[in-house]
Amino acid sequence: MEPKYLSARSNWIEASPLALIVSKIATLKAKGISVLSLAAGDPDPSLIPREELADIAYDVLKNIPASILYTPTAGIFELRKEISRLTEKYDKIKVDPQNIVVSSGSTIAIDLLIRILLDPGDIVIVENPTYINTLYALKQHGIQVIGVFMDSNGMKIDELEDTVKKLLSQGKKIKLIYTIPTGQNPSGITMSLNRRKHLLEIASQYDILILEDLAYNYIFYEEPPPTIKSMDDEGRVIAVGTLSKAMGTGFRIGWIIASETITKKVIEMKQPIDFCAPAISQYIALEYLRRGLFEKYHLKVLRAYKEKRDILIKSLETHLPKALFTRPSAGMFLMLYLPEDADGQEFAEKLLDKYHVAVVPAGPFHPNKDHPNTLRLNFSRPSVKDIEEAVNRLAKLYHELYH
Repeated sequence: MEPKYLSARSNWIEASPLALIVSKIATLKAKGISVLSLAAGDPDPSLIPREELADIAYDVLKNIPASILYTPTAGIFELRKEISRLTEKYDKIKVDPQNIVVSSGSTIAIDLLIRILLDPGDIVIVENPTYINTLYALKQHGIQVIGVFMDSNGMKIDELEDTVKKLLSQGKKIKLIYTIPTGQNPSGITMSLNRRKHLLEIASQYDILILEDLAYNYIFYEEPPPTIKSMDDEGRVIAVGTLSKAMGTGFRIGWIIASETITKKVIEMKQPIDFCAPAISQYIALEYLRRGLFEKYHLKVLRAYKEKRDILIKSLETHLPKALFTRPSAGMFLMLYLPEDADGQEFAEKLLDKYHVAVVPAGPFHPNKDHPNTLRLNFSRPSVKDIEEAVNRLAKLYHELYH
């Protein structure tokens, strides 16, 4: 198609490095080359109760005719009730099911919220680094993204407040702060309780909304602090959650928790986009929660992921004793720092081409591309054996390039 037919907005679209890596892995596999991947963002399929899910799918398709039809745009009410129970138990968020909108995963939930809350040119503050798909979604809607650096306790709140004051002194309006406070992607960092409280205070003082991404809230190895939403008494925090990490990413079940005004607008925006989240996935999710499968497998998954996390950390300490990396208490990732003058993109490409190990360069996760020397490593998907071998190969390339 001729470029003249494309919209001006299409100029804001960038190719995701995650998609590029997946494409390269597929190309190698098509050639019969085995790839060890620390690049995924998926749960371990062997830990997902696929047989029970298969039984549920059979029961749903056989006994619930509505499972192949449209559902209400906000989602099946019974599922919204189950999500309400889940979030109260694990997130300490008490919410009326009427204020929950079921979405096709949390990614589209965030995109829907961007559409109803933000205009091109608006300012959103994010952690630096932050989840790349949210970063790209913001940029594709013409949003100005400002990053605030993190340390081991999460977003640096003093830097956040200085940034807010500076922007306001320039006559600019900040509409939203986006955060993944638990098991952050890509860093694995969990925000401390004091910083969560301070973040809420700053948002209240300067009249800014908070979008809290709870994607990794159920994957914790130490008890996480309370969610920011659970401490919110002003209706200032919008929470986005997902079952993707517990039930399987392909089911695409996420949700939004917000005020009646916001959920009403989300529903109206959602109707012409996908009308509803997949009905079959919603009914399977409903039975998954009703039958107690979440609770049944939750501890098993946490134990397995904790073991894998520990193996990844031990392997890095053994093979790269001088390297810096984050030490996650939740989530599926840690971030590895290469030497300051290194290029993570080049390193990842060489690692895949020469040693057939896939990792994700984390430079693009930084809003200003200011840390190109970083890599995101996943430990949830690969086996313990694959983690050890992948780090062994990664270390070989590291020592070859950075003596």
